[in-house]
Amino acid sequence: MQNQSNAHKKLAGNALSGMVATIIYMVSRILLTPYILHFLSLAEFGLWSLSFIILSYAGMGGFGVNSTYIRYTARYRADGKESEISKLLSTGIAYMLTFSLLFCSLLYLMMPFILQQFHIVPSQQELASTIFFGTAIVFSLELTLGGLAFIINGMHEFAKEKIISTVAGLFEIVFIVLFLALGSGVKGLLYAFALRLIMASTLCWKVARTLLPSLTISWKLISREHFRHFIGFGGKVQVLGIIGIFLTAIDRMFITAISGLASGGMFELGRKFPSTAGSIANSAFGPFLSTAAHLEGSWAGETNNTLGNRIRTYIKIVVMAMLFAILPLFFLPVFQKYFPISPVFPATFIAVLFFALFFFLQREQKSNNYLDSPELKELYLNGIRFTNIISSTLFVFLVFMAHPLINGWVGSKYSEAENIMIFLSIGYAVQQCTGPINMIFRGINRTGKELEYMLVQVVLMVIWIPAGTIAYGLSGAAAAIALSSITSTLFLFWRSGYTFQVKIKEFVLRSLLPALVPLLPGCFFYAVTVFFPVTDRIAIIVQLLLCGVGYSLMTIALFWAIVLNEDEKKQAIGLLPFKKKLQSPV
Repeated sequence: MQNQSNAHKKLAGNALSGMVATIIYMVSRILLTPYILHFLSLAEFGLWSLSFIILSYAGMGGFGVNSTYIRYTARYRADGKESEISKLLSTGIAYMLTFSLLFCSLLYLMMPFILQQFHIVPSQQELASTIFFGTAIVFSLELTLGGLAFIINGMHEFAKEKIISTVAGLFEIVFIVLFLALGSGVKGLLYAFALRLIMASTLCWKVARTLLPSLTISWKLISREHFRHFIGFGGKVQVLGIIGIFLTAIDRMFITAISGLASGGMFELGRKFPSTAGSIANSAFGPFLSTAAHLEGSWAGETNNTLGNRIRTYIKIVVMAMLFAILPLFFLPVFQKYFPISPVFPATFIAVLFFALFFFLQREQKSNNYLDSPELKELYLNGIRFTNIISSTLFVFLVFMAHPLINGWVGSKYSEAENIMIFLSIGYAVQQCTGPINMIFRGINRTGKELEYMLVQVVLMVIWIPAGTIAYGLSGAAAAIALSSITSTLFLFWRSGYTFQVKIKEFVLRSLLPALVPLLPGCFFYAVTVFFPVTDRIAIIVQLLLCGVGYSLMTIALFWAIVLNEDEKKQAIGLLPFKKKLQSPV
């Protein structure tokens, strides 16, 4: 029971440390972008963004590995088997080095195809090849040496690891400013990226050795037992990570392939604020995994959910998602000309099939096992509630302040990015609720629910994003992403609600309604910008800062007055630095 109590106590603190580090990263990158655009063209900026889309596929190799580092480091530390941590690290480095070499080799062989597929003009192909392959090498080294950071996390020193990543990131910004000023162009971003890796890896090694002086890296320590940990435990998380990486890159891939590099750059500008705001909430999700693992919980019911049954369920879910995704296409004018008959008849037929499959899955779900754990149910409801409080505060501000934010950040000539920001902010705000849910499912080793959610999202995005881009351009693509995110999140609510035995009324009142609170201050400060418009960029930035401070204070006051209960207020006060100083002995 003591472990469960400690897990609950550390949950908020660990979440806060991740959020603070992410806020620093977000603010620094937003301030840096206008400086970068002063030296780079929109096409070069799109090229740099595209290189990380390609790198995202190398990132597929890290998700299961990272979780394995954290889990087994914590276990060995608790059991007094600290010598095993060196074996774990050495085996993980060898595993990721092999993966990285394969990735870089494959990228080199596929380079001509990549240049052609993304319509890189001949005059930019040499530069593009250098950027793509250079970033791939640096990123591969980061994957290989990244185990040092996760070893630190496994020793429960999240704050130290976040300090290292923050310091290295700030130095990267200094390097970018210097290299661009010296005329290095987009290659300067690559040089700074490499220097950040060197600094972060060196600091992580020093901190890890301070925490665990016996830590060593040697080929002699590579073991088959630890390799099985990476393949076995990390395997399921790896699959989910691959799908997640695909989902984060698919939007820019379709947009760049259909509309070109400049459109990809414009979309990246509109995506910048929502994605960085989303990363703040994402950084708080990790502790939910370990907390759920401590709580464990028991299952009620007698259903034997075999692998064959699960596969059949996945197939039904994919088919249902495809039917739902196809339905709106019949009513888009750009596609109606290809139908030889009225779209009403095939749309009605598909709708009937969809509802029949939906009700079949609903009946099947009622016969499945469910969790008999009040503690996990509380963690589930509180996790979504906490996420909604954070994400709604961030994203409502972005929705109402899209126009002045874009104008003050990069100027009025990028106005198309405003609609992109609005649509993505709405979609991302809803999607953030899936974070704690999926982490809890990982903690209790029920990753199948997360897989169901991801399958739905993949199907919707693969069909809706290209359709939206073709029909309505970048705004259509952003709207398609938002609708895909919202629909798949509602699906996860439906499936997870039964697992945790949560009633709809309880779920809405306790976890969803807090998300509506920031709408009032958002509307108020939107009216301020409408009735008191400014055009000078300095004046816009000043207005944004004043509105941001006022919005934050009003939102916090409303949450404090009508949302937070007494326990939540005490916990919030306990996290304040001055509170800790008052409580410390003199």
